[in-house]
Amino acid sequence: MSKIIEDPQIPLVGMNGRNKLYSNGSAETESESNALPSNRPYKFETVGKMLAKRKELFHRRKRHCDVSLCLALAGVGLMIFETELTAAFMIRRDSLLSYLMKTCITAFTVALMIFLGIYHYLDVQLFAVDNGVDDLRLAMSFRRVLKIAVEFIICSIHPIPGDFKMEWSATVADGQYAREIIIPLDVVLSLPMFLRFYLICRAIMLHSRLYQDALSQGLGALNRIHFNFRFIFKSLMTLYPEYVLAIIMLFSFLTSSWALRLCEMYGEGGLRDYIHSSFLNCMWLIAVTFLSVGYGDIVPTTYCGRGIAVMTGMMGAGCTALVVAVLARRLELSRSEKYVHDFVMDVELDKRLKHNAADVMRAGWFVFKYRKIKTDKPKIIGHQRKLLHAVENIRDIRAAQRRLIDNSVTLVEIGKYQNESAKAINRMQYRQSMLEDTVGNIQTNVEKILNSVTQIKQSIEQRNN
Repeated sequence: MSKIIEDPQIPLVGMNGRNKLYSNGSAETESESNALPSNRPYKFETVGKMLAKRKELFHRRKRHCDVSLCLALAGVGLMIFETELTAAFMIRRDSLLSYLMKTCITAFTVALMIFLGIYHYLDVQLFAVDNGVDDLRLAMSFRRVLKIAVEFIICSIHPIPGDFKMEWSATVADGQYAREIIIPLDVVLSLPMFLRFYLICRAIMLHSRLYQDALSQGLGALNRIHFNFRFIFKSLMTLYPEYVLAIIMLFSFLTSSWALRLCEMYGEGGLRDYIHSSFLNCMWLIAVTFLSVGYGDIVPTTYCGRGIAVMTGMMGAGCTALVVAVLARRLELSRSEKYVHDFVMDVELDKRLKHNAADVMRAGWFVFKYRKIKTDKPKIIGHQRKLLHAVENIRDIRAAQRRLIDNSVTLVEIGKYQNESAKAINRMQYRQSMLEDTVGNIQTNVEKILNSVTQIKQSIEQRNN
């Protein structure tokens, strides 16, 4: 436990970078700052120093994540540009321009891996500051090491300079026989580059207000909630479900269409397949697969294209389920609207109940009257039918009122009634305690009066004697 008393006038984590953190105006002296051993860099004497270091690491980590995302997007964009130029036979893969663009992609990939390494180093440092560990190796668990290794493997795949060929299996459109086609090696190395888009999820998490707000982090820690991307995605789906679903569907649609075109654009002998090399045809194939229509006029012939079609169908099923869930939630009445609707329905049912009760009395009176005067039986039977009809309506209205009460009582209302009952019980207990105190005071005063009367009686008796 530190014995240093912090000056409350010094901000814990600075003021938007205008003041130096714990600089000359600090509550500790130069000798006190060196009180801790130098081999414990993540142990701090004051909470302010720990928060200042944490804030600095947090901003540096976010900045390196942004740079990593920009490098990843630049590499993917340059890869798409080079692939389109070579697919349109505007340049050759062994030309100087292709070499330069692939060299730039390699440079972006190397820079991306460097910044990813710095990001994870800052992440480990942040873990050490939060947990107060002395050695960074304590933060390197097997799961973290595996995650970093997979991330580096994903981000290291990119097209290499040169014109290399390979063969893979394919079928004809109707799947009657297999064939071998020659494709560039860049096809296999270009598709995994789309996995770099996971950095977008990380950037969204680090730039989220919920993740940056210290109050939200404190509330999450008290309730054992981890502020990861899953929680941020759920909050975005709660606040802006339409925009999130639209962005996800559009992004997956365009990415899958281009990836399918890349897999299917090469035919026999390394020539172009003019049906599948059209981006519009690939968009049509992805659209009918995404919507689970499947006309069958255009089908993928390579196993790569079939795999993309299968993943597109799974993505379409998931997005369709999310769209249905969002629409159902949007069409559901809010709490205030439900209260108004239930109140109006209750009033309407009460009116119908009164009218049918009046019909019962009127039909019963006419039945009694016509039986007394012994009139024609058709009139009596007609009023008896009205009587039975009114009774059935009353039963239906009673059942509808019970259903309305059952539907109006939810867990929210139960919790509200429970809170109101607890408050009423607390008020009754408080009033009971006050009443007991009042009765005790009255009893004390009565005893005092009784003692005074006794003393007066004794003094009168002594005077008489």
